[in-house]
Amino acid sequence: MLKLIMCVKRHPRLTREEFDHYLRNNHASLVSKHAALLGIRRYIQTLPFVDTAAQHALQRTRNADTVDFDGCAELWWDDMESHLAARKTEKGLRALQELIEDESKFVDLAHSQLWYGEERWVIAG
Repeated sequence: MLKLIMCVKRHPRLTREEFDHYLRNNHASLVSKHAALLGIRRYIQTLPFVDTAAQHALQRTRNADTVDFDGCAELWWDDMESHLAARKTEKGLRALQELIEDESKFVDLAHSQLWYGEERWVIAG
C-alpha cells in the first residue's frame, strides 16, 4: 500500500476549532466524494492533543518539542500506479484540483509537510 501523510498547519486566520470544524465537516466529505475516482482506499484524519497534561508528560519523558502542526491526514492507495492513474484523466485532474483548492481555504500549505511512504506492519490488530 502507498500512503500519503500530511502534517498540516491551519491557515493563520483560523482558530483550532474552526480548522477542525472545516476539516471534519467540509474537507472530509469532499475527499469522500472523489475517493473512488482518485483510487483512494482509506482516508484518516488525526488531530493532536496539544495542551493536555498527558501530552506535556509525553513530551517531557522524551525531551521532545511541542507539537507543531494542527492535524494529520493519511490517504492510502494500492500502489503508486493507481495513485497516478487518476491524474491521466480530465475528471481526475479536476477532482484533484478541487481538493487542492479546498485545502487552501483552511491549510497553510507553505508551513505543512507531506510525504509518500509505505507502511511496515509490525503489530497488526
